[in-house]
Amino acid sequence: MLHINRAAAALELGDLTAVVQDHERALHHARMVGNNRYAAFALHNLGWARYLQGNFPAALRQLEAAAQLQPGGPDGWSEVSRAQVLLDAGLATEAERVLADSTTLLVTDDLTGERADALLGRARCAVLLQRYDDAARSANQSRRAFARMGNTAWSQQAQVVALEARLGADRERGSRRRSTLRGRSESALMLADDAERHGPGAGAAVAVAARLLAVEWALLAGETVRAGEIAGSLPRRLRSEASPLPLRVHHQSVLAQVAFARGDRRAGLRAVRRGHEILADHRARVGSVDAVTAAAAHGGRLARVDVEAAMATGRARAVFDATERGRAAFAGAARVRPPSDPELADLLVRARRAGEEARELATSTEADEREGSARRSAESRRLQEQARRRSWQLPVSAGVLQPLPATAAATIDRLRRAAAEDVVVSYLLTDRIMALRVDAAGVRMAELCAADELLELVRRVRRDTEVLANRLIPPRMREVAAASARRSLARIDEMLLVPLEVPGTLHVAARGELLGAPWAAMPSRRGAATSVNSWVDLHTVEPAAAAARAVVVAGPDLTAAEDEAKLVARVWDDALLLTGPQATCEATGSALEGASVVHLAAHGTHEPDNPLFSSVRLADGPLYAHELDGTDLGGAVVVLSACEVGRASSRIGGEPLGLTSVLLRLGARAVVAAVAPLRDDVAARVMPRLHVSLREGLGPAAALADAAAEEAEPVPLVCFGPLSLYRPLPP
Repeated sequence: MLHINRAAAALELGDLTAVVQDHERALHHARMVGNNRYAAFALHNLGWARYLQGNFPAALRQLEAAAQLQPGGPDGWSEVSRAQVLLDAGLATEAERVLADSTTLLVTDDLTGERADALLGRARCAVLLQRYDDAARSANQSRRAFARMGNTAWSQQAQVVALEARLGADRERGSRRRSTLRGRSESALMLADDAERHGPGAGAAVAVAARLLAVEWALLAGETVRAGEIAGSLPRRLRSEASPLPLRVHHQSVLAQVAFARGDRRAGLRAVRRGHEILADHRARVGSVDAVTAAAAHGGRLARVDVEAAMATGRARAVFDATERGRAAFAGAARVRPPSDPELADLLVRARRAGEEARELATSTEADEREGSARRSAESRRLQEQARRRSWQLPVSAGVLQPLPATAAATIDRLRRAAAEDVVVSYLLTDRIMALRVDAAGVRMAELCAADELLELVRRVRRDTEVLANRLIPPRMREVAAASARRSLARIDEMLLVPLEVPGTLHVAARGELLGAPWAAMPSRRGAATSVNSWVDLHTVEPAAAAARAVVVAGPDLTAAEDEAKLVARVWDDALLLTGPQATCEATGSALEGASVVHLAAHGTHEPDNPLFSSVRLADGPLYAHELDGTDLGGAVVVLSACEVGRASSRIGGEPLGLTSVLLRLGARAVVAAVAPLRDDVAARVMPRLHVSLREGLGPAAALADAAAEEAEPVPLVCFGPLSLYRPLPP
């Protein structure tokens, strides 16, 4: 207890080295006397110290171990701490779920202070999720609860979050009077001054956070000079061991806003780059694609500040550079090689087995077996969630690949060297669709259309494609759906592409629902190469091997999958064909590395709420995107002849995640996948033609365009991948 209390004092003084040392000593003594309660307490606090040091995987491992060691299992207090770590890692939805589940424990344990802490955590989650009214309500409830306890320091932390929610609402809704905004800025400064009297630990963090909010309100009021004065009282950098990740990124975002408002673009860009460096350092410390992309939640505001400042210059090149700085910060980052973790592997196998048992029982006519199906399905989801939690705790074994953002100058140079009519179009999605068109001659910016109408057309095409994919639909209804899809695609084409005049190969960079549009099926792209990505990726992806080696896999319960797989395998001289009981997840996963071409003909599922468990179903169950994390695809062309697996779900911050995005992160040269249901007979015709074109030396986008050109109905296949000057695969 002496060491635990001394560590608490060191924490208030901001001495994290002493915090770790004292808790390690406390843990040692607790284990010596066999006291699990105090051992769990010390281990929990060690996890918290690791979090403050920025080691998120170690923090989550130790917090989880503390909860398991705790007599009687995890309590509400430990769950609140775990939620805070998840939140600062960008996993806001998961943190909110943990806090909701902890409510019963907190009431049962009669932990009044921890209930106030849980309310504060929920408020922080709501701010990140942009539910500002909910955030303000929870933060104010927390503030009052802490005040009743006489805990001024934590009451002030809750007050900061309430102010942050109010600022978010003011920024979102606009139209506040300058005097109101000025008054709120001064109120935030008063809170900062008061907090500083509570010492260098929590009080200093509150003071910095409150001053950042004061600066932003002053800028909203148009008082640039006053904003600069307040910003001048802030440190140029915040120490990582004393300030959480979101605060450090927010700090650089505010410094950038002040510099841009003053007209000092160079200083603004320096602050933006420092913010991205902070996020890059965090990404280098986490151990899974899931955790890497989650941190995009904290980069969204920084990216918006950068793009808004670039738009104010009126220069298309500046807007392009700013857009790609934000997108590349997360889009291409992938772990080189994950550590071997038997626990994670076991969880994935058990989740797959439970899911398959649920699917088999679901076909029964017996009520008890259908109930068993529901139980096994719930068990599969529970194991998937455990696997996700385990992946967050894995240490980094071989670092994270950090991509360089594309610039307008570098993109133009690449297109000039291609000596072709390639065009790059980067789309910005707000209430209006903006486009940045880049070719060998330069960059131009165009405002195209209202987002609402365009996105409704994209959704309508998807619904029509679902009808076309259903073999049971009568021919007359199929004709109606096909005509509707063609009309919608023509209208989308007129809105997005025709005004931009793209004569040759098109490379699209887009986010959100635009990423999942059937670009290759638009009338102006018929027979023309079209590739799509979530960012402009200029790094050259070399073909996978000196001699083309194909891996062709057919999953179960598809009418033409085996025939399709056999036809594809015959195209290649060196092909491994896995069908029937041989087409297992383990056999497929082992065969992927070193392949030049991968073809998977199987049922596919995109999981919008848990995209890393999007999958293709093989002989022994689903092959999850999650279990491919760390596989080296080394330049392979991957063809997914499966429904929907080209879709992605956007995380907070706009980062798309799904099976296709994971494959690209793992080094695939290109991924051809469906963004909507794909009918068996269409796949059986298109896929062999696609592979013949690949074999003859066409790039993946051109090969897809050739293969789909003969189809009467729209084909929802898209070629995803970087901007590359494709060379033929070796003969």
